[in-house]
Amino acid sequence: MSAADAPNSTAPTLDDARTVLRDRWGYPSFRPGQEEILESVLEGRDVLGVLPTGGGKSLCYQLPSLLTDGFVLVVSPLISLMQDQVASLRARGIEAAFINSTLAYHEVDQRWTDAEHGRYDLVYLAPERLQGDFFRARAERLDVDLLAVDEAHCVSEWGHHFRPAYRDIADAAEHLGRPPMVAVTATATPDVRRDVIDLLDLDDPAEVVRGFDRPNVLWSVFRTENKQKKLRDVVEAVEGSGIVYASTRREVETWTRFLRAEGHTARPYHGGMDASRREAVQTAWVEDDTRVIVATNAFGMGIDKPDVRFVVHVALPSSIEAYYQEAGRGGRDGDTAYAVLLFQPPDGDTQEALIDASHPSAKEVREVYDAVCNVGQVPIGAEPDGPVSVNLDAVLKITGFSVGKVRTAVELLERQEAWRVLPQRTHKGQIRFVQPANAVRRTADQLDNEALAGFIRTLLRTVHADAFSDWWRMDLRILEERLDLERERLLRGLKYLEARGLLRWRPPGDALQVELQFPRSRRLPVDDRHVTVARERAEKRLRSMLRYARSLVCRRRFLLTYFGETSPERCGSCDVCVGRHRPQTVTPADEGLLRAILEGVAGERPREDWFDGAEARDGHADPTSYRVDALIDWLIDREYLRLRDPLQGTLDVTEKAEPFLPD
Repeated sequence: MSAADAPNSTAPTLDDARTVLRDRWGYPSFRPGQEEILESVLEGRDVLGVLPTGGGKSLCYQLPSLLTDGFVLVVSPLISLMQDQVASLRARGIEAAFINSTLAYHEVDQRWTDAEHGRYDLVYLAPERLQGDFFRARAERLDVDLLAVDEAHCVSEWGHHFRPAYRDIADAAEHLGRPPMVAVTATATPDVRRDVIDLLDLDDPAEVVRGFDRPNVLWSVFRTENKQKKLRDVVEAVEGSGIVYASTRREVETWTRFLRAEGHTARPYHGGMDASRREAVQTAWVEDDTRVIVATNAFGMGIDKPDVRFVVHVALPSSIEAYYQEAGRGGRDGDTAYAVLLFQPPDGDTQEALIDASHPSAKEVREVYDAVCNVGQVPIGAEPDGPVSVNLDAVLKITGFSVGKVRTAVELLERQEAWRVLPQRTHKGQIRFVQPANAVRRTADQLDNEALAGFIRTLLRTVHADAFSDWWRMDLRILEERLDLERERLLRGLKYLEARGLLRWRPPGDALQVELQFPRSRRLPVDDRHVTVARERAEKRLRSMLRYARSLVCRRRFLLTYFGETSPERCGSCDVCVGRHRPQTVTPADEGLLRAILEGVAGERPREDWFDGAEARDGHADPTSYRVDALIDWLIDREYLRLRDPLQGTLDVTEKAEPFLPD
């Protein structure tokens, strides 16, 4: 707490907040929605704030930390995001810290001690940490004035980044003495907002929903058989930096090579790259050394680059929420930006296959449970004393399932309390010596290679005695410091000792670790309803995304309606409003098709039945879906049809059309 930033010692006001905004952040005024959120926070109310991507959500919990006596505890989903925010806050002279899996045991303990004694204004942690022993032991002694939940849509299974641990937050708040809560997110439909309020147990919260409308972003969908040509057109026509989103790592690399071959500076970004390389790519792009970054959806959260001029999706996203958040990274400076979706009908089939690959049936969930227990050598009826550590590749081989399907099954089993999944540590592997300590020591003494002998002796001094009888978790950072070795050389040394038969070694993140909550069941009961509901929600989100891609409704209107906001029927700037999908000409030869459309709408028949009659075809082949869309757009533009529901794409005929309908 900085007393100089809090002129009034009792109840801080919005004027106090404006002073801090100018002094610490250098901003003359609040952005839309920020002031309303802060006003309710300063009144001690619970708040749900929905602000657009780049709309300054973090300020809504960072600024109050300088107006209170205690500190703000921030639940954040990504390690990189919390680390970036802490670094930014420290640069402003604000005391902040994060607590996550990158820290050693003693560092976590020290930071909680510092928090307890009032050192910090803000403390960031992942939701999984709220169930840890450190938090539970200290919670009642922590002076938390505000509990902030960032990316709050993660609490809802309707959200596009569901995170089960977010549901522990309400319980954690009670351990803290139930301080006021502020939950913020950028993309939340009315369903998600209701979930957030219920599942976080917010008490009569102020709801501040602002800024889904981004007038400076021009939304377009190109239905094209040649995505390369269209991407080339966009990148060449729009000046400035941009993002290209692809669905897989392989596609990221392919599109990067394409752009480079076209003479553009482009770099890939995906989860298969190590952290240092991802950071270098991101830095080069932020500093304009690279013009285009080609990425999976692993990229973007927490990245504050205001001058992104275009965001192109070369693959169909899985949901409107994901698309809006990713496309919304363009034009944060208020200048014109282009959000472009390149679409082909088979793109929907690809997403449906991905849903199938990542949503297991109840039978498949049981198969994953049995495979994990078998690989972990857990007999039926047994309950191990400690964690079961298994190689994920072995589980994949036994089941034949995709990684996504296995991980979803593991998550579902955790939610049904069959087991508890232990977090993977980026710095902590597991070691178990095969030979007794004396035998390992003799091996070191007999070596001519003094460097290797020193490596073994240091390793022996570092590990616990338990490592000679069971798997023991070892922090590689301690070894790196004691041996003055880089991580890569250290790992090579451990693999060498494993090949010599001295030990067994599991690198960080190499194993799935679970703690069974009851003895292994012969036939585990699985909640089929829960499995089915999860899949149905994913399918519903995809259907909405497909409707957007195929819709002839104003893009801006479609998006705003989806998120529960009203809008004019036409924005005047998207691909639909400028008439890109209208046929170049409508001739007398199209009369049969136009009548068939009107009759089909009037009779409320399914679209696939509109052209069954020969009269509708007039000797022509059945029209393509693209041609039908164009004719519908022409009929809407000339007021023969009107949209009943922009999200569902349902239509009504108008009085103007009645003379063309059969009696």
